[in-house]
Amino acid sequence: MRDFLLNESIKRLATEAATRLSSLVAMGEEIPFDVAADGGDDSAFYSYVPMTGRYVSEHAEELRRLPSFGPAREATVEAGVAAPYLEARGQGVPADPGARAELMLITFFAELWEGSAGFVLDRERLEAALATLDAESRDADEAEVLMVPLVGLRMPMPRLQLPHDVRIVRADSIEAPVESMRSEGMGRAAWEPQYLAVAEQDPEGGVESALQQLRELISVMRMFKGGGIGLGPYAFAPTGEGCWRRIATGAPATRPGGYRLDEEEGEELIEFCAALEARPDPDNALTWAVGRFEMGCERGTALEGLSDHLLAMRAVLEGHGPVGASLPLRAAALIADEEMDRIEAGERVEEVLGLERAMMNGRPVEGAVALATWLEENARRLLRQAALGELGNDLSTVADETLIVSGLAEGDAEIMVSAEETAPEPDFVPEPESEEISIEAVEPLPSAELQLPVDALPEEEYVEQETRIMEPVPAEDEIRITATPWLEEVSDPRGGETIDWPADSDRDIQHREKIDTPRVRHLFPVPEDADWEVSHLEFEYSRGRARQ
Repeated sequence: MRDFLLNESIKRLATEAATRLSSLVAMGEEIPFDVAADGGDDSAFYSYVPMTGRYVSEHAEELRRLPSFGPAREATVEAGVAAPYLEARGQGVPADPGARAELMLITFFAELWEGSAGFVLDRERLEAALATLDAESRDADEAEVLMVPLVGLRMPMPRLQLPHDVRIVRADSIEAPVESMRSEGMGRAAWEPQYLAVAEQDPEGGVESALQQLRELISVMRMFKGGGIGLGPYAFAPTGEGCWRRIATGAPATRPGGYRLDEEEGEELIEFCAALEARPDPDNALTWAVGRFEMGCERGTALEGLSDHLLAMRAVLEGHGPVGASLPLRAAALIADEEMDRIEAGERVEEVLGLERAMMNGRPVEGAVALATWLEENARRLLRQAALGELGNDLSTVADETLIVSGLAEGDAEIMVSAEETAPEPDFVPEPESEEISIEAVEPLPSAELQLPVDALPEEEYVEQETRIMEPVPAEDEIRITATPWLEEVSDPRGGETIDWPADSDRDIQHREKIDTPRVRHLFPVPEDADWEVSHLEFEYSRGRARQ
């Protein structure tokens, strides 16, 4: 017992209790007993089992009267060992610390003399009981290791040693609690071996740090290959003397189907873990994408995790880039391989997006499970390559650059136009070096030439800004009227004189009506059935009043 005060106070109370209870028996009180059938086949007699523990519980008041009971109760309250001791035996835990300590002491002495014919104090038995009390009350953070049953794992190897002091071992090859070897809820048959994930505990981090290491192990295994793998509901920390502290892991249910590793895959998993351990932890969208991908892997099927996997893809592929391509184009650029080209991969991603919209509306889609499984596998491959640093830090830029290179090689007009519209126009455009890369491979879309408003230009550029009105392109069967400056349409009958404003009085209405051009007719159309007459009004001004 590490707590010296509690150790000595319990030993003194045990000596007084043995003397007091022995005197009660000597005074004529009987210890109850139970009758049990003898285990021998040749014996027809019964065996008598003394119920000494029951006798101690019934005489608890005699123990409370002992002089050393009070100091032992105070030492128990200070040590804080009563609650875990009572919980380990399935007893109710009182809310009051003093009542909790009293119940623990009575239970301790009932177990100390259970099955004995008298109350002789056995020192070795007392030391063993104190060691058990110490082990059951020890904090889980003080344990050296933490072990958690793995759900769904099947492999022929007895153990796998992984980086960062984490290993996978068969449960029957090490000392482990019986509860960790149960097959219920573990995704295996009762005759199949159970595997445990074991992590060394850091004295500073304790249980939480070890649990985080085991959660990261599950994340790495899910990224390595598909299958149903997860942590069990409880972790176990050995506290000594065959005692275990149970800690809830908070792990969700695991996808059915199991997770199988052969010897070759086991070696690859070790190398994959070592490669990830050597790289720094990502601090960009990849971290969020991996977490979202895991949420999809925790769903019952790949179809249920479809939206999670699409969100993981959007996290690393959507954003700004040289081309600004859409998600299907970028995903196709990185997914395409020898078995599936870029066009087919892009069409498959479009089908996945359509499948998600159909699921939102509750419409069934043929081949939905296979399509969702395809997306999960490709999302796993992209995230695995990104975690290993094979695709750089910005997958959007890598995808756009891949699209530009493939577009130049294949003469893809759509990709080239997108790149030309997004990228800033260079000051000098070199001529193409070969026939494959030519201006004829690009079909620019017709667009109006945009001019910035004067308010948006710097002050020194106000004078240089030219304002132009761009007319729409007419159709083939449409009559196009070409507009010219209106001053050029007016003929000067007086031989080049400057037009005065207001007009001279000698220019009558008939002369002005002759100024009739297609531009005037275009701007002011006259209905065919119009019959307008405007009378000429004359005014005489006198004394500030007008008379008609």
